[in-house]
Amino acid sequence: MKITDVLLKKKFIEFKYSYGISSASFTGEYFLVLKLIGEDGVFGLSDSVTSIPFGYEDVGTMTYIIKNYLFPAIEGMDSFDMEAIERKMAQATPGHPMAKAAINIALHDLNAKILGLPLYQLLGGKYYESVGMVGAVGISNTERMIREAHEFVQNGCKTIKMKIGTDPQTDLERVREVRNIIGKDVAFRVDANQGCNLNEYMPIFRKMESCDLEFLEQPLPVWDLDGYKKLCAALDMPILIDEGVYTPHDLLTLIKLEAVDAVNIKILKTGLTGGKQIAAIAESAGLPCLVGSMFETSIGTAASLHFALSTRNVTHTSECGFPTVLKEDVIEEDIYSELSESYTWDVPDGIGLGVHLKSTMDLSLVSVKEECDQK
Repeated sequence: MKITDVLLKKKFIEFKYSYGISSASFTGEYFLVLKLIGEDGVFGLSDSVTSIPFGYEDVGTMTYIIKNYLFPAIEGMDSFDMEAIERKMAQATPGHPMAKAAINIALHDLNAKILGLPLYQLLGGKYYESVGMVGAVGISNTERMIREAHEFVQNGCKTIKMKIGTDPQTDLERVREVRNIIGKDVAFRVDANQGCNLNEYMPIFRKMESCDLEFLEQPLPVWDLDGYKKLCAALDMPILIDEGVYTPHDLLTLIKLEAVDAVNIKILKTGLTGGKQIAAIAESAGLPCLVGSMFETSIGTAASLHFALSTRNVTHTSECGFPTVLKEDVIEEDIYSELSESYTWDVPDGIGLGVHLKSTMDLSLVSVKEECDQK
């Protein structure tokens, strides 16, 4: 089916509570909602979010790139010519992976709707029945972080993810206290979002190993490839890479350098096509994967769940639960606002992504083609 238009809307959504990482604390964020239109009116949805400060794209840059480069490059193409569309977008502009991912996800939703299938059927079929979720603890004060971790476990959560990366000794103390309060039977991973210095933190990381951490995620700046190689060689706990992998090329570089032990795939960065490629490369190299969250709305959560359900190498508990933090959402269904007692999401129902935009959001979308025609 020919691609005829793309509609966009920028929206700020407040969070129910503040969420801190090593470089910032968030009380809300700007999101991008995208609707890709086919010639008979069938459409595909996707969303994205500002990735600064841990990434380099925001809603404004993505909107500009989609309007001026990506949509003009693929307008009139058949939505099923996915390889050709990927090449056209690559030729239109280097970089901007999140803008391209938004188009890629919407294309998958569009094509699944045309075929009358749930999206996971286009991605390889259902490999898992459900997707497990972590309890995510952001950086705040130590008392609150310990309380949140304990509450997650009391409510049935089996995996805790905690943010670190502000101060070596404080981080160590928090890791020890949280491990003590959640007990030894709960999986526990930490994420520094590039906030650590190798020389300062190496002794701390060695001490953290006694806390039986499942993963140490993105501790160093993404450019410190030599540092990651040293960490992988020196530590027993696996080094999980997130911000350092946007493309299959990124992962191949890390594998060659022996600077990665596991991969956190976020499809708002990679798209569904790129995510599948990354998962396959990781599996070939013997590296496990999980599916992460980028503050997405329920649109991105649904897409992430379809991906996780259909990808064999997603072997660890995923993190696709951010709509539970949002004060409002952009879809009609109230399906991702609260986690179940089992801390799992079931297979999304319906064709395509299985979600529908709120009418107020749908009416506020702006046509790229109409704007271009008016110039």
